[in-house]
Amino acid sequence: MLLLIGFPKEEIELLQNNLKEDIYPVSEELSDWILEDIIREKRDVGYHRFGHQRIVIMHEIPKETLGEIIKNIRAIIKEHTIFATSTPTSLKWPLFKLVEELIEEDEYFRTK
Repeated sequence: MLLLIGFPKEEIELLQNNLKEDIYPVSEELSDWILEDIIREKRDVGYHRFGHQRIVIMHEIPKETLGEIIKNIRAIIKEHTIFATSTPTSLKWPLFKLVEELIEEDEYFRTK
């Protein structure tokens, strides 16, 4: 599953139409939810963009396909995107905290 955070609706549609993976756009209403609850329930709350930083969280994607997925997304979406995989630790975090951490890590590595 690919969880999309911070993408405009038209980019979500492009990805849904061009990728074979299960895609779930995460709406702002779920920002206080724990990541594993978001994944488990996949609530249809209507989509309201959460922030402006594009983030893809790859959940239960085999290691050998991660690179190909990232390449395919980058071919479709030209804007900077943060890619992450879910971990046992991140699954226990509220989404807003995970997003903050991913943005902070991205900024750190981009300035190095």
